[in-house]
Amino acid sequence: MKNLILLLVLAFLYGPTAQAQITRGAQPGEIYISINWYIDNSGNLHDAIFRSTDNGENLTLQYETLYNPPPDEMRLGRVLGDATLGALYNWGWNELWVSFDYGVNWEYREDYSYANYATGFSNGEIYRRSDYNLYRSENYGETFELIVESLSEPLSDIGNQAGELFGFTGSAGIGYNLYHSSDYGNFFTIIPIDSIVAFWQIGSYYPQISRGTEPGELYLMSWWPGSYYKIFHSIDTGYSWTEKFESGYIDIYYWGVSYTAGRDPGSFYVTRSTQDPTQFHAWLYIDYSSDYGETFTTYFHDLDSLYTGIQNTQKPDFISNSYPNPFTDKTTITFTLPLNSSNCVLQIFNIKGELIRKYTINGKNKQQWDGKDNNGNLVPNGIYFYHIKTGSFSSQFHKLLFIH
Repeated sequence: MKNLILLLVLAFLYGPTAQAQITRGAQPGEIYISINWYIDNSGNLHDAIFRSTDNGENLTLQYETLYNPPPDEMRLGRVLGDATLGALYNWGWNELWVSFDYGVNWEYREDYSYANYATGFSNGEIYRRSDYNLYRSENYGETFELIVESLSEPLSDIGNQAGELFGFTGSAGIGYNLYHSSDYGNFFTIIPIDSIVAFWQIGSYYPQISRGTEPGELYLMSWWPGSYYKIFHSIDTGYSWTEKFESGYIDIYYWGVSYTAGRDPGSFYVTRSTQDPTQFHAWLYIDYSSDYGETFTTYFHDLDSLYTGIQNTQKPDFISNSYPNPFTDKTTITFTLPLNSSNCVLQIFNIKGELIRKYTINGKNKQQWDGKDNNGNLVPNGIYFYHIKTGSFSSQFHKLLFIH
């Protein structure tokens, strides 16, 4: 059994990344996230859909399934929000499903290989591009009507006006084009994207667009050599762009990144997901901007400890803090351990989930860390995490920032 679990851990999305995908809901502040969630004691990988109504600060579990569910059950793919309150789509694995109760219950719609879907302007409106044709539904995907034959242009997002569609395509290192239609895809205007806005792609991360809240408003997220991304904003349908944000280095082997604009003016979201250091469940960071992607507030969710139920109601309450944080040469971690606890250890991990320092803390209420690993070497600047284990229980992970 241990070997089976280990193999499944290694196959957790074929690497250390716990993939997450985000979509806007129908109301301001509402987002949905589908994610590879956790591996249970039998070695089964679970997927889930979470919902937030406060820009990602708090999450509620809406739907849970196995990564490989039984026949006739929905397999989690990519979720898309509708303009209708509570309506949500799931597509992938050649199937389309719809929910009308915020992702809790699902109805099967159709099986269509090699299709791409986009949704969102009006209630129940969803588009499907397949077999180089464009189809439109006005009844939540129950039936589709062919509207454009032999459509060569891609389909990326729906605009903010009736009949407005966008596509985005091109080649890394050569250039990209934005396609814009205002007549339901019968005619597209090609808008070249300047190479200083979109020119490259990293791994499977290509430049992507997301509509804003006003007519002509678009966001573009573009990746660059060196493994970082930039966020651009346009108010003239993509003819000109303003750079809003440049990220730091992101190792996409360890991190999955997804993004969408929201329903509030200026709202933009980025999710960063990875496995926790045990490699058995997901860590999720939600970066929320209310100023068009210029600055972000980050919300962190340790999905195992909050939602799986593996750590039940008998879990002891850990209280801990660290000061100073950020720190330059040393920080003191204070904590309150449960009564009669034994085998207590404090572990410190780097951003890749590698254990770098371990302390035995039986009978203690504080532990100082000098920024060194178990071999006495000073660790690099950066973000680190610590947690406390005692017996069969463990605390949540807490962030430390080391600057020297």
